[in-house]
Amino acid sequence: MLTLAWTILWIPFIAAVLITLFLLNKPRAAGWLATGVLFAGFICTLRILSHAQFESLNHSPLESSIVWLSLGGHGVIEFGILLNGLSILMLLIVTGIGSLIFLYSISYMKEDKSAGRYFACLSLFAFSMLGIVLANNLVQVFIFWELVGLSSYLLIGFWYEKDSAAMAGKKAFLTNRVGDIGMMIGILLLFHQIATNHIGSVNFLTLEGRLPHAGISEGMLAAISLLIFCGVMGKSAQVPLHVWLPDAMEGPTPVSALMHAATMVAAGVFLLARLYFLFAASPSALHIIAWIGVVTAFLAGTMALVQNDIKKILAYSTLSQLGYMVMAIGLADRNAGMFHLTTHAFFKALLFLAAGSLIHGMHTQDIWEMRRFPKTLKHMLVTSFTFLMGTLALMGIPPFSGYFSKEEILSAATHGPKLLLIIALSVVFLTAFYMGRLCTIVFFSQTAKEEHHHAHESDGFILFPLAVLAVFSIAGGYLPIKEILGHSAHAAAHHGGNLLAIISVSLGLIGFGTAFLVFRKAQGPVLGENSFPSIVLDHKYFFDELYDDLIRYGQESIATFSDAFERHVVVQFASNGTASAARSLGQLLSRLQTGVVQFYALVFAVGVTVLVFLLMLR
Repeated sequence: MLTLAWTILWIPFIAAVLITLFLLNKPRAAGWLATGVLFAGFICTLRILSHAQFESLNHSPLESSIVWLSLGGHGVIEFGILLNGLSILMLLIVTGIGSLIFLYSISYMKEDKSAGRYFACLSLFAFSMLGIVLANNLVQVFIFWELVGLSSYLLIGFWYEKDSAAMAGKKAFLTNRVGDIGMMIGILLLFHQIATNHIGSVNFLTLEGRLPHAGISEGMLAAISLLIFCGVMGKSAQVPLHVWLPDAMEGPTPVSALMHAATMVAAGVFLLARLYFLFAASPSALHIIAWIGVVTAFLAGTMALVQNDIKKILAYSTLSQLGYMVMAIGLADRNAGMFHLTTHAFFKALLFLAAGSLIHGMHTQDIWEMRRFPKTLKHMLVTSFTFLMGTLALMGIPPFSGYFSKEEILSAATHGPKLLLIIALSVVFLTAFYMGRLCTIVFFSQTAKEEHHHAHESDGFILFPLAVLAVFSIAGGYLPIKEILGHSAHAAAHHGGNLLAIISVSLGLIGFGTAFLVFRKAQGPVLGENSFPSIVLDHKYFFDELYDDLIRYGQESIATFSDAFERHVVVQFASNGTASAARSLGQLLSRLQTGVVQFYALVFAVGVTVLVFLLMLR
């Protein structure tokens, strides 16, 4: 199993190198190589799955590593892999769903002249994500964490000729760096505690075994946990570091499905689960994490209500569902968060890929423009049907997979503050309403349509991944995900009961039905452009404007002051001041070199006289 795990890690990197060196001008071959390699990784993961005994594997994980750096008396840093149920579950998601998205991309990107570069970046991204999943220590996670940031920058800004795509790539990269600075400080603080308390390593198994007995104060643990959580806030787009994800829709649609449904944004939630022993040691940190998650879920749900771009609606939906996952882990139920991460990967990848098929068939991303195409359900039957299935899963309607994982999260919320549960239930209604709005406008609108517009169905390379993901969006709730993850010692047993299920399903049906009635005959947005809710939601609660002002008036003012201080103080007095003093002294001494022998004799006589006088005084 360890040999297979090492193989899964490195073959996407080899594919990225081969494509870069030899296949940039052969996009079809590049696509098949990238897809074949990741599918081979999926087959290897299935082999691991077939041999794994999860009860023993979760209690005694498999580990293989080499010593990378020796820090003397402060321990070592390794490069290795760690296999347990959590690793295997994420391997299935990354390689399985990733393979389908790669296959989808072969057709979707076939007309793009830079498709070879696209598949090289995809393979690099897969390698980076697998590195996070398999890493056995925190330093190795951070290295691959940054590689994910780099490859996501390359993919989001793939069409860099467009100013909006280039700006979106930079925005994603810089926003993630803000969170990563906090994460790096948290790791350094942990290093200090490791050295002070003789723990010896940032290896996950070592930390989990020794940290509870190291005598580190809860305040320090809370500080370390929340600083590391800053990195999670960046990658998983939690408020206030959420602003990059909607703009990241500028990348190709398969990139959105891969990064923003199944992998990159899931990396933060995975890290929370991997380091749960650290976060669980600080109840105050978990409490803060839970509230950040539910606030993110609610704000993103409201922002999705007014979006007109189909991909941005799904982006805000992703934000909202990520908030659910973070909230669940903050409520001490790691397995509920990972369960929802898995089912969400199925139905959100399905929704993004189906949206890409709609865009491919209609050549627009605006849902009001899509309304002009008559009988979309008829002309794009497979795409429409699978999109609606993904919507039902997202809404949490039984028997779809989202129902089971969402009920786990809501059940966990019943053991938290009542306000948190109320907000979590309101997000159920918001989710159903904005998805009902989208589906009604695109598929069920009765407004006048232009008959000369006809959508066309996509080819088999696009439809096959949709069909597979649709099956898992239905059956995902019945998969043995909890058995793979194993029992979490810190997770309480949550039993929300039938009443909670009835409430949540009813809220979903009411939300979708309300949207259907409101938008079935609507000619345009229902809220007036100048209404207060519309202004606030259109401007996304003014987060972007706030950050722009902070940069313009805060950062730029500091930069201007620093520049002036350097020019007029540091350079003028420190660097130039020293040079001026040396030059002045040199000029003074040069005046003594007159070339007149009588002057030299006079100086010599005066000097001798002074010396004799001083000796006489002594």
